[in-house]
Amino acid sequence: MKSQRSLDLDSEGIVQKISAVFYTRIDSLENSVERMISNNTLKIEVLKKTVDFACAEIREVKELICQTILPEHKAKLPDVIDSVHRLGQPKKDATKTRGIILQFGARIYREAVWEAAEKSSFLQNNKPRFAEDLSPAVRERRMQLCPLVAKAREQGNAAYFLGGRAFANGAELFPVT
Repeated sequence: MKSQRSLDLDSEGIVQKISAVFYTRIDSLENSVERMISNNTLKIEVLKKTVDFACAEIREVKELICQTILPEHKAKLPDVIDSVHRLGQPKKDATKTRGIILQFGARIYREAVWEAAEKSSFLQNNKPRFAEDLSPAVRERRMQLCPLVAKAREQGNAAYFLGGRAFANGAELFPVT
């Protein structure tokens, strides 16, 4: 039998080897975690720059729209416009510009911008297009009414849409069913 002393040395050697392996793996894990943190930090910085750029672009669009369409409220409008974005993807050879969605926090400013947009020389010259964001049901109804409105306009009548309804010379138009 081995003496107690030799068992202690063997146990001590085993503990040292296990400790060495343990600390080597811990060091490797620490290096791996540090690399991951560094990579994530870089990604976060890139995302922050992207978000800052997008916010600055939105701010510029808000200010441009506010100053050119409704100059008397240009100081107030950036605060009451919640968000601004264009519809769809840019297309080559597009004859129409993409629509712009403006979300307002106050209806009074929405109505004022809508009214001013109709008369805006800036919009007429630069061709951004303002349109209401309609529900699918209203869009479907308007599609049915489009031929009637077009015919009324060809005949020289003042024809327009109001929500899902169409009018010509003050009389409501109804699709043939």
